[in-house]
Amino acid sequence: MSGLQGDEPSHTFEFIAAPSDLEPYLNSLYIWRSPADEIKDVLPAYSGQMVAFVEGNGLLHFEHEVSETRDAFFVAPLVQARGFSINGPATMFGVSLNFRGWAALTGLPVQDNHDCLIASERILDDGGVRLFDGLAERWRSGELDDKGVLDAMSGIVRGNLSRLPEQHLTVIDRTLDWLSSSFKPDLEDLYDRLPYSKRQSQRLVAQFFGQSPVRLVRRYRAVRAATLLSLPQLPEELEAEIREAFYDQAHLIKEIRFFTGRTPKRLQPEPGSPVHDMLGPEGYGSVDLFGSGEAEQLGRDPLD
Repeated sequence: MSGLQGDEPSHTFEFIAAPSDLEPYLNSLYIWRSPADEIKDVLPAYSGQMVAFVEGNGLLHFEHEVSETRDAFFVAPLVQARGFSINGPATMFGVSLNFRGWAALTGLPVQDNHDCLIASERILDDGGVRLFDGLAERWRSGELDDKGVLDAMSGIVRGNLSRLPEQHLTVIDRTLDWLSSSFKPDLEDLYDRLPYSKRQSQRLVAQFFGQSPVRLVRRYRAVRAATLLSLPQLPEELEAEIREAFYDQAHLIKEIRFFTGRTPKRLQPEPGSPVHDMLGPEGYGSVDLFGSGEAEQLGRDPLD
């Protein structure tokens, strides 16, 4: 829903590559703009975000509360789709943190900090809080341009990152590789890959991803399927592989709706939907959505 008429797009998403030194921690930087008076939609299950909301305001609908945006805030990782509304015109600058980035920047266990907004003072040092909280006003006054805001946000991340233990990095990276290996990866294969006992592995996966390995499979299977089904052209073999990963059509629809807020029929929505960009390969970078032979079927280079 938007306040625009005709074919005018209700938003634009500009994705910017992360600075090279921050690539291990970020999916991307981005600028989101909307001239619409109002947008209502659903965010898919997504990684943590650092957001400077410099124009307009919004509401995010969580399990038991509705949270209002402020000039600067963090969105904790979402483990299921959540509704939102925005009063515009609106402009938002974002840093999309991958799971390494969330752990190294915030130190907050995801199983206790998900599906909520988090104030900057819970995450950043005093200097970082002052700088981050002041970015919106500096942009509005013309002191900072778009690049200046993103450069400042990158600098704040850079100055607040902590070094993660090597074994914790191993858990994050090998779990993501495991999730990318198949629509239905084997649980015992994950435990074989990790340098911990089964119980410790389960605890650490929940700490870094917010859910048990079993539920994590459900989540990424649905998001991966939704992303691939949203592509304008999909090989029949790959579409069949997706459908075989679910019990039946009803199960496919239920899971995709729960984790993305969409149904298969709505996975190629109107260009005005922010979710269309977020579910695209450029916006959703945590898991290799084109692994397990999918890259070749789609005519992509698996190393891209």
